[in-house]
Amino acid sequence: MRYDAVVIGAGLPGLLAAWKLAEGGFRVAVLERGTIASESSALAAGHIPQESTSPANLAVLCRTRAIIDELDRVTGGVVGFHVVGGLQMATSEEGARALRARVDQAARLGVAGEYLEPDTIASRWPNLRTDDLTGGYYTGTDGFVFSQTLSVVLAGMARNAGAEIWEGCAVDRLAVDSGHVSGVVASGHHVTTPRVLVAAGAWSATLLARSRIFLPTKSFILQAIIVVGDHGGLRFMSEFEAGHYVMPRSPGALLLGLPPSDIGVDADRFSRHPDPETSTEWLGLLRRRVPSLRDARVAGGWAGVLASTPDAWPLVGRFGPEGLFVATGFGGGGVQRLATAEAVAQLMLDQEPFYDIHAQEALRFDGYDGAPFEFREGPFYYTETVATQLW
Repeated sequence: MRYDAVVIGAGLPGLLAAWKLAEGGFRVAVLERGTIASESSALAAGHIPQESTSPANLAVLCRTRAIIDELDRVTGGVVGFHVVGGLQMATSEEGARALRARVDQAARLGVAGEYLEPDTIASRWPNLRTDDLTGGYYTGTDGFVFSQTLSVVLAGMARNAGAEIWEGCAVDRLAVDSGHVSGVVASGHHVTTPRVLVAAGAWSATLLARSRIFLPTKSFILQAIIVVGDHGGLRFMSEFEAGHYVMPRSPGALLLGLPPSDIGVDADRFSRHPDPETSTEWLGLLRRRVPSLRDARVAGGWAGVLASTPDAWPLVGRFGPEGLFVATGFGGGGVQRLATAEAVAQLMLDQEPFYDIHAQEALRFDGYDGAPFEFREGPFYYTETVATQLW
């Protein structure tokens, strides 16, 4: 079996890359150890901001939105971008200063974000407790996509373009000859290809380590809780200091996303269920912020394993032997950063990426030997700050 490119991982990045590679004329196979989007891609909250203080990040966010709009058009509305707006709140003076500075930075990129004083927040969202707030930052164009639906549609687009998707096909290792990728070994069979894209999320590092190629990523857990209750038309909200977010899923249900936990967890040994004690604690904090949710209850949830890098920027593009490419290390912002997979596909097709990937290039860690590391900023998590810009 010979292909122009093999993609490892049928999550969102791998499926998008496979679609674009097949559209570009490559014969493509996607090898997935489980099923399509069987891990974090289908669990993602799907939040996609439409503002940033970084030109590279803004280009990716806007392109991700454009891809979703394109899919919405060609599928007759199966995939949709749901605009809900985004409010980030601060409870410290340091946080308020950072949000004020963010307005000016975003404006230089043509983004219309606005700084809000606590009394303005209180008047716009009377269902919020605001007496402890020092300020807020709001954009009206942020939204979300249902990630599971997006995954299924991307798989269909990839297949329609000619890509093959092999589910239940675990990759044992890469085949490398004289510094060049020559294929992969999957379930004991050699699949010949001169190009391999590893987009296996938190499993990317483990897979490559079997071929003595070391990725500087560390795994961690994100938990999401479904809360049922009348939230009074909330927007996407996050708290600058606390690190959690809330996003409406319907008039009577919210998704409550918790801060990263269990940093360094084994990607093959973790609970896929939220911790009940932690869920109860964060529900209490949500009720405090939104008093109308005093009778709200937890109606389910999940936990997923993700990977981030020492500097919180993703790993994109070429890495290691000739012919190896990666798209991983997204650190909880994989749906937002989905369009980076298109840029990697463009590289593989010998085209110019649609944005400047220099700061995210995996080659910045060329020579990494697998040594333990600590996060410089912590995993990327649905926010940016002026002081610790992650992109």
